[in-house]
Order: sequence, then structure tokens, then C-alpha cells
Amino acid sequence: MNTLVWDRSQTPGELVCALKTLADEYPLSEGDGANLAFRKDQFAGMEFTDSVYSIAYNQISEALRGVGLALAGLNGPLDNCIFHTFGVMVDCSRNAVMTVEYGKSLMRRLALMGYNRIMFYTEDTYELEDEPHFGFLRGAYSAAEIRELDDYAYRLGIELCGCIQTLGHLEVFLRSAGTAGIRDTSDILLVDEEKTYELIRKMIRFWHDNCRSRNLHIGMDEAHNLGRGKFLDKYGYQNNFEIFNRHLNRVNTICSELNMNPMIWSDMYFRMGSETGDYYDLNTDIPADVRKCIPPECKLVYWDYYHLDSDFYDKMIEQHRSLGKEPAVGSGLWTWYRLFYDHRQTADRVLPCIDSCRENKIGDFFFTMWGDNGAYCNFPSVYAGLAWGAESAYGQQPDADRLEALSAALKLPSYKETLRISEMNHQIACRDNGVGTLSILLWDDPILKKGWRHLKLDDENIRSEFMNTLEAVLAQIAPGTYFQLTGRLLLAKMTATVELENAYRRKDLPALQKIRQDTLPEIIRLYEEFIREFRSQWKSCCKLNGLETIQIRIGGLLLRYRELILQLEEFEKGIIPEITGICIQSDSRCNPARSCYLDYAVTGTH
Repeated sequence: MNTLVWDRSQTPGELVCALKTLADEYPLSEGDGANLAFRKDQFAGMEFTDSVYSIAYNQISEALRGVGLALAGLNGPLDNCIFHTFGVMVDCSRNAVMTVEYGKSLMRRLALMGYNRIMFYTEDTYELEDEPHFGFLRGAYSAAEIRELDDYAYRLGIELCGCIQTLGHLEVFLRSAGTAGIRDTSDILLVDEEKTYELIRKMIRFWHDNCRSRNLHIGMDEAHNLGRGKFLDKYGYQNNFEIFNRHLNRVNTICSELNMNPMIWSDMYFRMGSETGDYYDLNTDIPADVRKCIPPECKLVYWDYYHLDSDFYDKMIEQHRSLGKEPAVGSGLWTWYRLFYDHRQTADRVLPCIDSCRENKIGDFFFTMWGDNGAYCNFPSVYAGLAWGAESAYGQQPDADRLEALSAALKLPSYKETLRISEMNHQIACRDNGVGTLSILLWDDPILKKGWRHLKLDDENIRSEFMNTLEAVLAQIAPGTYFQLTGRLLLAKMTATVELENAYRRKDLPALQKIRQDTLPEIIRLYEEFIREFRSQWKSCCKLNGLETIQIRIGGLLLRYRELILQLEEFEKGIIPEITGICIQSDSRCNPARSCYLDYAVTGTH
């Protein structure tokens, strides 16, 4: 890759700091003989003539996207972003808290893709003065760390915007005995309690003091049991709309006093107005008096990671506007309940969402990257989604060859390879849209096999389809990688399960002995290799806090495999009559209808 040269005297001053910052990693240099030229213009554009990339831009993010294209040797096209604010939200609350250095690396790449906002979703993973239970042993960001991240974002023309919770989703913090006085239910703060607002003032003050941005996402989503715990005991039953609006207005007042502009996830208004409690109920009824009480300063964020047609997004955007609000829209790059980024689920949902936002002239848009159930998704794999999503937001039809070249220039994992890896998420007939099938298998207890039954893998046709297609995908991806190891582990686990079931039904003691002595120890070895590789990738991105959750899960599985070895040995010797959970014939004990998500998932988000 040739070095791109820019001339300070010919470069708008607002770009100088960003170009110098990007030069820490990319071949950009200040000097004579420039082959990068910039011009401020209403319309973004890019031309390559006489070995010079001429970049016209309206926003800094458009100029830096042009630089990214030039680094890749691509002569545009460069268009205006269809959004004024185009950002990402990184989940730093489900175990994985991104390190400052990796956060900077991420921001460099985001800048070169054309993003101009980043939010670190932090429920309790930032430090508050005189609040020892807040973020305890969670890798919480210090004030100095957030200031360092904010300074770096500013240098790249990116707004770092706080993204917190001021009502629900605070279950980890509220587990502490020291929070009993402000706890309504296990995850919701106690509304109307003055100590609650003292805490929230500290939360808002933290982001006010350590970020340039005056925008602050204050959360307030999915507070399903609002007013049904200690609040109910203390004040009796009250209408949810009234409780919610009263609390929001109190928090909004704090924001106003600190000159902060709040935004909230919008779902609670729609859920409370729905007879079924469904966010996406188009027949929801939000009373006029409730609408009047929504603070005019508070922006609503419509989040939707699920719908497949733009018409539905059109209707939900109109519903938000009927509340007198111009919404921000949050779509999703599918990383939750996944071992690696899921492109098919993402593309099917993001494209209609962006199409709708374009038609409805939405100005504020961002991608979420959630880490539900432990944040075990391989983070670098999501760069494919970020690059693809940026193409869509800049009005381009994503092209695999173009994105491959861009990924190489920006030092991202191979785009095409990542999409091949992503297909491992879809190699089973069950194809659960919510919970990734690979993670179900990874965490599944080898003796009880609840996940196995949920996925109907006792059905030979379903099982064969999955194993054959997974093998086909593995044959197409690079050997010796974490992704190959994961696939090999899961295939070995499935093969061992089938062999064990068959040998057990036949009472084939020599076969059981071989499984005990050879097959199961190999599964244990693969799990041990997996957790070593997983730890390495975790350390490259995240603080060590939170890794213990994944290590404990894997440690539990290793112990269960050793228990299975012991039970096999005892069965062979006639000490026990049967092995727990292994059924000789299908009966009520292994009825898949008895399995549900709570049965097979590893519970505990954090």
C-alpha cells in the first residue's frame, strides 16, 4: 500500500488532527507532493486524476471515509451519508468491557468507514464517587479512561455519547445488599425515592464532566415490572404510564440542570399502551394525557432488530412522530447469542430498516452490537457488518470485492472469509432467530442434553443435515483458526453424543470403554484448547473482568464430561444401573416439548 500524502496548507484545518491521528496506524503522511486533496462542499464526492484523490465533503466523517476508500485504492464512489448522525453502540455491560486501546483502534476504523458517533453501553461499568457497589469487579471505566476515549474520538471527528441506564437493566448493581433502599424489583430502581435521584445525578454528572457531548442516552427500556416490587408495597398500585412519566420528568430535570440532552429507548411507551405488552403492536394506545407529559427535550430512540419489511418500519416511525417526536433509529448487527457475527440475520433486517429511514428522512441512526448472555461473540468478526452497514448508509449497494479491498486497507479481517464463517450460524433446520444454535450446542450439558433435545438432534435427518453442512462450511474457511477450532469442537461433541447413545442402547461395553478412554478425553482437550483461544481473543479486545463467567461455564462443562467418564466407568462395572439423562428409548423424559430457552441456556446475563 502506497503512502498517501496531504499538504497542510491545502487541507481544511478541521481535518488536520484526524489525519495525524490516523497516521499512527495507516500510511498517511504530511508533506509536499500531495496525492490527497480536500474541499469543503455541500455534496460529498471523490475523483482520482493525475494520481491525486480529490475528496469533496460536507461532514468530517465523509472526508475520512474518502480517505479510507483511497487507502483501498478505490476511486469512490463517495456520496453524502443519508444520516446526519451515523453511529455504533458497543455493549460494555454483559461481561466484556472494551479496553481503552482497543476502543481507540475501533474508532480509527469507524472514522475511515464514515461513522461519526460511538456509544459505549454501560449499565454499571463506570465508576461513581462514593458508590463502592457500582461497577465493583466489573472492569468499570474510570473518569480518566472516558476522558481519554473522548479526547481520541474528538480528534477523529467522532462524538462519544454516554449510553447508560437510569431505571431498569441494573440487576448486577442492585444485587448488592447496599442498594436495598433504592431497589424496586431485582433490576429496576425505586421511583420517587430521593436516594434514587441522588444516584442518577451522579450518573449524569459523570458523563457531563468527562465527555464533550451534551447528548446522553439514559436508557429506560424493558422495565417490565415497574412499580410491582417495593414501590407497590410502599405506595400501592399506580398506573405504569404515570410512574414512568413522573420518573422520566425527574431525570429530565436533572439533565436540564446539567445542560444535557437526554434520549431514551422508546419501547416502554408502546408496551404500556399495548394490550399484549408488545413493543411492536401497531394498535397500541398511548393516551393523550400521557403524550403531553413526555418531556419535549427528551428524544425517543426506536430500536428494531427483527422486522423484514420496510413497510413495518415506516409504520413504527409514523407512530413515533404521532407522539410529537422525531425519532432516532437503532438497528442491530447480530452479535448476541452468537459465537461470531451473523451476517444473514443482519442483512435481512438492516436493509429494509435503512430503506425506510431513507424514505422517511431519519437523521439519527446507529447500529447496536449487543452481548447478551455473556458477550462471547468474537468482536473482530463484526467489522464485516460495520463495513457493510456503512456502504448501505452511504447509499451504496454493498459489493463483496469492494468490501474485501476496503477491509484489507483498513486492517480488518477478510470480509469474504468472515461471511463464510458467518454461515456457520445457519447450519441447522431449527434455525432459531433469537438464540444462536452453535452457542446452544457449545454450552449444552453432555449428560442432560437439554439443548440437544431442544434442537431436535435426536432426529437423524436434522442432525445429518446440520453436521454435513457444518463440515462443508468448515472446509471453506482457513484452517488452524479459532473458528475452525469451534466448528471441530462442536462436530466432535455431536459425534460423541451419537456414538455414546448408540453404544449405550446396545449395551456394547467395549464401545463404551473406547468412548470413555479415547473419545471423551479428546472432547475435554478440545474444550481446553477452545478456552485458551477464547481467552487470547478476549484479552486482545477487553479488560479481564468478565472473562471469569465464560471460564466458569467451560470449567463446569469440563467437570460434567469428567462426571460422564465416571458414570461410564461405574456403569461398566455394574455399580450404577444407568447413566443420568441418556434415554434408551424416546419417552416423556426426553420430550422436546418440555425443553425451552430457560432449560438449555446458561442463565445469568453477566
